[in-house]
Amino acid sequence: MQNKLMNNVQSDENARPCGLTPKGLERQRRILDAAREVFLEQGYDNASINDIMCRAGGSLSTLYRLFGSKLGLFEAMMMQTSNRVFAAFEAVECAAKRGDSPEQALKRYGHLLLERVLSPEAIGLYRLVSMDCSSEREHIQSLFYAQGPKRINEKLSAYLQRQVEQGIMNIRDTETAAFQFMEMVKGNFQLRALMGVSISKEEQDRAVDQAIELFLYGAMAC
Repeated sequence: MQNKLMNNVQSDENARPCGLTPKGLERQRRILDAAREVFLEQGYDNASINDIMCRAGGSLSTLYRLFGSKLGLFEAMMMQTSNRVFAAFEAVECAAKRGDSPEQALKRYGHLLLERVLSPEAIGLYRLVSMDCSSEREHIQSLFYAQGPKRINEKLSAYLQRQVEQGIMNIRDTETAAFQFMEMVKGNFQLRALMGVSISKEEQDRAVDQAIELFLYGAMAC
């Protein structure tokens, strides 16, 4: 199912999924937008396919032809959202090519991380996944992890690995280190956002700066 969806769902703003006409592409977009609204409002288990199609317009046969099932629609929605929300992390790779210092690259990554994970859409998805009690719970959580935390971690991990190979940093496990930096930046912000507690820009800036200081203190090569 996932390979089929990857071929059918846009990977970026300019890509055209294989086999879809402009009209079909617009139909797909409407269905995915409606699905995102309904899933975030009602959760996966309570979301109604009929409700989604009422909002999107069109027939159930179109939905099943494009996505196969309710779970297939959810997977496609997650992939599309992940592409839009997390594509900006390509900037970490660009930073390395520009020759930015580790401090500059990590600062860019840290601020971008908070901007994305604390967005209303990301918080809504996190709430949806963490509170899901459907029979598909395990699959949905695995999909969210792969399309969210794991995906953005891979970008930073790859950057750190290049720093190790160039002798700039000394890190035994760059994948673990990337997750550790990410958690230092996030702190309790995600939990506070889930509870509706506001987080000031000053707090976010302070968290990013301190995470960089703590991380680089033990990561810089002598």
